[in-house]
Amino acid sequence: MSTPPESAVAHAVVAPLVPPVASPRAKDSLQIVTGRTMRQALMTARATFGEKSVVVDQVTSPGRVTLAVSTRIPRSTEALREMRREAGVLLKAATATKPEASAGAQVPATVVSHPSVTGRPQRTPLADVERRLREHGASKKMREAVLEGIVKVDVEGAHPMDLAADEIAKHFDVATLPLPRGETAVVALLGHTGVGKTTTLAKLALRMARAGRKVALATLDADRVGGVAQIKAYGELLRIPSMALRDPVRLANQLALEPGRFDVVLVDGTGDVQKDVESLLALGDACDAASAKIQLATLVVLPATASAAAMESTTAIAAPLAPLGAVVTKLDEAQQPLPALEHARASGLGLAFLTNGPDLGPHFFRANKERFADLALIGRIG
Repeated sequence: MSTPPESAVAHAVVAPLVPPVASPRAKDSLQIVTGRTMRQALMTARATFGEKSVVVDQVTSPGRVTLAVSTRIPRSTEALREMRREAGVLLKAATATKPEASAGAQVPATVVSHPSVTGRPQRTPLADVERRLREHGASKKMREAVLEGIVKVDVEGAHPMDLAADEIAKHFDVATLPLPRGETAVVALLGHTGVGKTTTLAKLALRMARAGRKVALATLDADRVGGVAQIKAYGELLRIPSMALRDPVRLANQLALEPGRFDVVLVDGTGDVQKDVESLLALGDACDAASAKIQLATLVVLPATASAAAMESTTAIAAPLAPLGAVVTKLDEAQQPLPALEHARASGLGLAFLTNGPDLGPHFFRANKERFADLALIGRIG
């Protein structure tokens, strides 16, 4: 890519490459790129428009560099002059609408699409990444961080989409269930009614049973006939024990008396998160008192269709249990899956599992960086 040295002043000098020929309007190929430094802006331009793009003009101010970049090499002196005139207009408009940043300000690298003569914006790789993130619900902070990361990496020959996938993976942590040998893991799912707790519980039970673990299902919803019947039905379907926990202390005593009977007990909540938190705190105290070898872990269930207020309510009430992580459900029903993932991150929760449908087998996934990237860039998994 032809680039001016950082000490260059107003204009980058671009020599004509071939004898003068008629050229289309210069603005059709011009784009505006900004960065904190000249190097960052140049890296953004190169990653977005390729090695052969040309810096036509620039404006520098404390903490910000704005470039007018051409995606078409000018083929005559006249074409270059026309391109510079148009670049000057675009730079004036771009810098007039944004206050100059102070020297220490964090100015993200950005690409501003300039409308072509048809009125349609020219799509670029970085602009396409930003568009996809926006469509799938990424916050402004996440979008800026991903684009900034792509520019900083500067891997020769790497496609921005691949770099974006790597940057997206950095935004989310993966939670892993504690499954120590010789102990029983009691894993409880917390969430309001209708978020998909019971179905998710059955999906997790199926996965663990297929892996050869001794699994049991339990429900805290022991006073509701439907709640008990549903857990019993899943137990019969999966051919594993099921139980209703009218008194969580009894479960602790049973596990203490029969160590090794179960590797994992999966506990379904009632849908009343506050009530479930109290029951699980009592279970934890009972396990400690019984000296039972039990690892108690909680997963918060966050449906991708939920409002921010609903997710905040769940995580706030569950906080006394120090949840291990989160499960994001109903991804097949959400046009914007990222808010639920970002809420988990903001709440300090790693992501354990992702679900995108009612089927027990094919609609259940362990969370990993590839699936985070799929949700952010494609909007779906599976």
